[in-house]
Amino acid sequence: MEDLPKNAYPLGYEALIVRYSLPTLSHFRSSYITPKGARGTSKKDDHEVHIYPKGYALKNEQDPLYQLEFALKYDGINLEILKAVFQHIEKSHLVAFIAEHPLAQQTRKLWYLYEQLTQTSLPIPDVQKGSYIDLLDNELYYTAKPIKSRRHRINDNLLGNFQFCPCIRKTSTLAKFEKKSLDKVAKSLIKKYDDNIIRRATQYLYTKETMSSWEIERERPTKQRLARFIEILKDSSGKNFKALTEKNLIQLQNSIVDPRFAEAHFRTFQNYVGTALDFHREKIHYICPQPQDVSSLMEGLINCFNRMCEASIHPVIIAAAISFGFVFIHPFEDGNGRIHRFLIHYILSTLGFTPDEIIFPVSATMLKEMKFYDAALENVSAPMLTLLNYNLSSKGELTVHGKTDALYRYLDYTRLAAFLFDCVEKTIHTDFKQELDYIANYDRARKEIQEIVDIPDKKMDLLIQCLLQNNGKLSIDKRKSHFHMLTKEECKAIENVIKKSWFN
Repeated sequence: MEDLPKNAYPLGYEALIVRYSLPTLSHFRSSYITPKGARGTSKKDDHEVHIYPKGYALKNEQDPLYQLEFALKYDGINLEILKAVFQHIEKSHLVAFIAEHPLAQQTRKLWYLYEQLTQTSLPIPDVQKGSYIDLLDNELYYTAKPIKSRRHRINDNLLGNFQFCPCIRKTSTLAKFEKKSLDKVAKSLIKKYDDNIIRRATQYLYTKETMSSWEIERERPTKQRLARFIEILKDSSGKNFKALTEKNLIQLQNSIVDPRFAEAHFRTFQNYVGTALDFHREKIHYICPQPQDVSSLMEGLINCFNRMCEASIHPVIIAAAISFGFVFIHPFEDGNGRIHRFLIHYILSTLGFTPDEIIFPVSATMLKEMKFYDAALENVSAPMLTLLNYNLSSKGELTVHGKTDALYRYLDYTRLAAFLFDCVEKTIHTDFKQELDYIANYDRARKEIQEIVDIPDKKMDLLIQCLLQNNGKLSIDKRKSHFHMLTKEECKAIENVIKKSWFN
């Protein structure tokens, strides 16, 4: 925790978390009030600390509703914390608080969120006058098209619904990524290359993406499974996966896993991600949602995808929320990671971010950036583990106690969106461009070498590979064993061709 002024004490969400010892994930910002001093803000990593002077003191700091009012006004909306706090609020006290100021903006938000999160209707008449207000500030958050609540005169512009609702903040980092127009960068890049080069590069990149996706999970696919997944990627927005539905996801899982682990529905058992330490012990990395919550979470995720698409939110933002949301729900026993990465391609392709019949090998970038990929996932999974009450039997069967669904329904995906943007950018500028350049250089080198010496195609390919593996030089051993027919002058000329194409 950042250094705080002397005698500073918490306000808003921070005060309520402390007061009720709430088992919730941290909010992205904490607020404090200081009896002496000015307003200030500090930031460490992705967490903000806001200090308020005594003029911001609440009318009654012991009343949780005044703390909630402050939180909604200054700290933003955190559905997980709100739902946890509502379990400690007396309904009669809330009704009296709302009746006192029924038209106030924060009061109406509080009223609406209480009824939605608790599925309880308060004995309060509908608001009859006043303008509609947005639930989220669209200057601070990514928002969906508003759904009007006439009862509260609220525009619900959340990204999802109360089954699954990601939060993504409009940070300067995400704004910079959006301004880069990476989709236009990729389309402009493609125009510089011959169609034949694009076609050959794409074929290779489909294989590279498939191999990388498996390698992330430390697995090696059979040739049959490799070929099948390549075809699935090629058809990521085609005839076999036209929409994100439960049926299509189950069919997808069946097509990419060993037939013995194909599933007919979303999981109905508790699972987790762990590493065996020895015969009796296992280190748990992530605990998945309880089985009774999976269906509603997946229904919410699918609805969220459709709602975000209708709002014309940036495709990478949508891909981050839905693909990572899927892997956190972990609806299957096997194949979750590969489907998670497939969904990135499906969404980027379906929403027109990726050029037609092209793939950006994002998994290859993730594989190279595994430290950051793991850190992005652990940013969510590690704090979750500290909040869950569970036990693991000697047979490896895990049991989770208590109600835990809110932990998974209302996650903040801001950092994950930035991570995916970074991966997409690196992919376009490295793997994607490098493969196009490689093939273009290869074709040019072949043509120039053929003018130096008429050499069979297989010998030509081997010669180029030997030169590339040795920084443009043909080793004495390789020349003796494979290319003894070449003169010194021919070797020198060929080396100059390779150096000019790849090493200048």
